[in-house]
Amino acid sequence: MRTDENGNACPATLGEYRDYCAAIGGKNCKAVKFLEERIARDGRDEPVIVEDSQMRFVLMPMLLQK
Repeated sequence: MRTDENGNACPATLGEYRDYCAAIGGKNCKAVKFLEERIARDGRDEPVIVEDSQMRFVLMPMLLQK
């Protein structure tokens, strides 16, 4: 885990983001599919270097899509 812009714990790797998205949106949601594609290419333990707010900006709309 790392910290977000407010000092709260947030995911640090692609795999951690994938697990959170699966818990929220289910394993078949678009956010999980997107992250699984990245994990297949870069690995589950690939560190996420962008801010958590940027990841939320990208992933949240995908969580809401069916």
